[in-house]
Amino acid sequence: MIEDESDDFGARLARARETRGLSQAEVAKLAKLQPAAIGHFERDRRKPSFANVRALARALNVSSDFLLGRSATMEGATTAFRGEENLSHGDREHIQMMIDVMIQRRESGSE
Repeated sequence: MIEDESDDFGARLARARETRGLSQAEVAKLAKLQPAAIGHFERDRRKPSFANVRALARALNVSSDFLLGRSATMEGATTAFRGEENLSHGDREHIQMMIDVMIQRRESGSE
């Protein structure tokens, strides 16, 4: 049985990265991996560990199931609110910073 190329990890990783408008170096930094590793994963020269799959999914804001070929769409477990998949990575980072400030306020009792 021949696998559809879109079902392999490398193709899905590249598609998610390109959809998010990130370079391999940017994804590597977000996932705390070496930039060369992203290229190896995308070209299926190396298989990522489970921990690396999770780190990549988190960095790209997609589900691990999408990267592993178990889900057809990037949306899913990591989407926090409606329309989030249409935001840039920078927009998501800004929203996360606002959430962090709100949590700090609540924890310090200055709400």
